[in-house]
Amino acid sequence: MIDSLSVILFVSSSILLTVVAVYLMTSTLRKFPEERPWHPMADGGVDSPEFKKYMKTVTRRVHPEMVDVEPGEKLMGVTFEKKDSCDLEEYKALQQRIAEIRSELEDDDDDDDGDIIVRV
Repeated sequence: MIDSLSVILFVSSSILLTVVAVYLMTSTLRKFPEERPWHPMADGGVDSPEFKKYMKTVTRRVHPEMVDVEPGEKLMGVTFEKKDSCDLEEYKALQQRIAEIRSELEDDDDDDDGDIIVRV
């Protein structure tokens, strides 16, 4: 008797929870609006007032360094060129400079600061 009662309670609560879950899902879907989002090319193109309002709306914050920059102002740009070949004179000068720096660094380490050898 007790075993059959627990089975009946379990099955009825499972059915009830399933019905409530389906109801909540369908009620949420009914609350969504049916209107479609505005699209500039479908709703009058670039001359429409909605498009002009959309283009004037700022969607991101301005970077602190760009506060004083006016729209259309030219900014400095840098283009780096990759060299495919190396001039032999430039290469020799670079190697000579590397050798000088190495010798300066090696001379700094060998300054005979009076190390004492300790034997125990």
